Amino acid sequence: METIALIENLKVHFNVRQAMLDFQPKKILKAVDGVSLELRKGEILGLVGESGCGKSSLGRAIIRLIHPTSGTVDIQGVDFLSLEGKSLRQARTQIQMIFQDPYASLDPRMTVFDILAEPLRAHRKLSAQELSARVAKYLEMVGLSTKSVRKYPHEFSGGQRQRIAIARALILEPKVVIADEPVSSLDVSVQAQILNLLKDIQKQLGLSMIFISHNLAVVKYIADRIAVMYLGKIVETATKDELYASPRHPYTQALISAVPIPDPKLERARTRIHLQGELPSPLNPPKGCAFNTRCPLATDQCRIETPQLESVGKSPSWKVSCFEAEK
Repeated sequence: METIALIENLKVHFNVRQAMLDFQPKKILKAVDGVSLELRKGEILGLVGESGCGKSSLGRAIIRLIHPTSGTVDIQGVDFLSLEGKSLRQARTQIQMIFQDPYASLDPRMTVFDILAEPLRAHRKLSAQELSARVAKYLEMVGLSTKSVRKYPHEFSGGQRQRIAIARALILEPKVVIADEPVSSLDVSVQAQILNLLKDIQKQLGLSMIFISHNLAVVKYIADRIAVMYLGKIVETATKDELYASPRHPYTQALISAVPIPDPKLERARTRIHLQGELPSPLNPPKGCAFNTRCPLATDQCRIETPQLESVGKSPSWKVSCFEAEK
């Protein structure tokens, strides 16, 4: 399958002061620490992990809302991070983002029409008639009436606002969409509607999508492949069927064991993996494998050396960053 986006060794480091004293040395917070990912044409890649593991920072760095410390983001043969000026402006139309909170991501002083028309005015030269037709088309695509174009965001529910945000992300017809926890702030019943909408639109338009979430049940439903992130690093990637059937990394195993099973008998019978200790601070990550402080399989090698993301088994898409994966 054709690769549409290739992220290689991406790092996002922040200089942080521990206190409001200028003479204290700055510490480096490694939000994203050497992530490499491949996004294929027409697929949904799920990105999962605990809160604070760097998922949102990775998504924002890919789209250049925050500037990466190093690494490359290749979008169809073009290094997106090296672009400037007119070239960057043109490339921005090919990669868009859906944000987590629809209450914060929409300007309360703008009507729905202006919210959707703004990216078109910035990047396309359209007549007033063409502008209205495009806005109406994408409102209908996300299941909203064209009569709502003169309304303001506060007149809509959370699910409807997220539909508006989705329409805004799609209206420039991008090739890549990054969805940063787009349903986590919504009611469960509304979440299902938005997930179904995203799946339908993705198939209809042939979009490639990175879907960021901490909810493994949501990712299992919507994603084709899954990448598991821990403390700024990718520890396992696989198709969702491979990952849920036989996870190789101890952290992935613990995450999946925590997902509730609807059947009460199966839920009572299964054994959950309880991780010891807290998630280490990205200000002071452990030496060697990032997971060694909580891993039940950790050896002396894990505490000294950093494992690389390498293929396991017969599937080329299945990669694990663990010295004990084969065991």
